[in-house]
Amino acid sequence: MKAAAQYFKNIWDAVSTTAAGMRITMKYWLFEPSITVEYPDRLGKGIKAEDLAADRYRGFLGLNLSKCIGCLQCMRVCPIECIKITTERLENVRFITRFDIDQSKCMYCGLCVEACPASALVFTKRFEGACYDINELCIRHIKEAVKAAAPKSKAEGQNSENRTGRINEY
Repeated sequence: MKAAAQYFKNIWDAVSTTAAGMRITMKYWLFEPSITVEYPDRLGKGIKAEDLAADRYRGFLGLNLSKCIGCLQCMRVCPIECIKITTERLENVRFITRFDIDQSKCMYCGLCVEACPASALVFTKRFEGACYDINELCIRHIKEAVKAAAPKSKAEGQNSENRTGRINEY
């Protein structure tokens, strides 16, 4: 008789816990307003997808060419080698001839951003990387050779604002 009582107790426990869960589900389904944002169709007027990301969000890498000194530190510190930079010197002036970031390989660790002494490399809020060809995620920031910015001295860097200039996101 003990086994039969235990069997029906197990059935009762299963039915009662399922009913409790369904009661909570029905409460949210019938009486609570929906909080799901149907992305990207119904974001709201004037709201972009990037506006929904938090301030410290690590999205695609952006480059501010006006601040880049071509020191190659971001490329050296990258653990998966997704940053490719080439520089040339002509008459004691440094030119950056290539600055590519393969976003399909990037693991968004932030080591390159921390290593950049000129704060030229930053995370943007862009997160949409869906594309038909993976090669579209290899972003070329430089089309033709660009003169590298002059490195600032320590005293000059402390007195000036570091967050100026335009960021090249893609």
